[in-house]
Amino acid sequence: MASTEQLLRKILEQEKIESLIHVGGHKGEEVDFYNSYGLSRVIYFEPIKQFYLEIIDNINSKNLSNFEAFNIALGSENKSEEIYVADGDSSGSSSLLEPRPSDITFSKKEMIEIKTYASLGISNIDLAVIDTQGYELEVLKGMGEQIKKFKYLVVEFSLFEGYINQVVFKELEDYLNTRSFTRVKTIRKLSHKKYNDSNYGDAIYLNNNLLKETNRKMYVLKNKIIDSKLYFFVLILFDLTFHLKKIKQIIKKIIRR
Repeated sequence: MASTEQLLRKILEQEKIESLIHVGGHKGEEVDFYNSYGLSRVIYFEPIKQFYLEIIDNINSKNLSNFEAFNIALGSENKSEEIYVADGDSSGSSSLLEPRPSDITFSKKEMIEIKTYASLGISNIDLAVIDTQGYELEVLKGMGEQIKKFKYLVVEFSLFEGYINQVVFKELEDYLNTRSFTRVKTIRKLSHKKYNDSNYGDAIYLNNNLLKETNRKMYVLKNKIIDSKLYFFVLILFDLTFHLKKIKQIIKKIIRR
């Protein structure tokens, strides 16, 4: 199964993508990856001060004049609000939504500023990458009519509520369909701890203006198939089979010793 980075690479190499925004930038782990494609403009949005400063340091250390970073979150309205900051290696799970009980700890909150994308006066951006831990729909709503100017959207989704009042995949999908975007690729990431509900991933959406109607209908049909419970069962079955093979290989090595 292709990774999100592999699919992003394909988009950046084959499509006329000259600019992008990355919403929920964390520590800017993708800076080098984006820079390798010679994009004319890359904009990061990261509300947590510590992580924002790491992005700025990374950009400045490489003298990347085509990169920018804003110390704000994007949402559906302009306001200030507290964000739940996840600890340690799980810091990428920080969210504006209250987390449900899990093995991830959130020992502090930070007051941050939220702005709508539409209010920022940014234009001519081809691609939006949105990874905001359950807050994705609020980001999309705040784009207003500007959303129609994007060619591609890469949006993280979840099939379960990892955070209180988190929007699940179907609601996200329904909203983007009303905004004239069609899902063209789905990258599911299985949690091996709990197959029954810990399913999440990234979805790539294409502006309908760039799609022939016959192709759009084919994608809609394809999505119905891969969203079905039968497809999910097959996905899990193959995933389990892969790991059983790995276990058998390890056992054989131990026996040979």
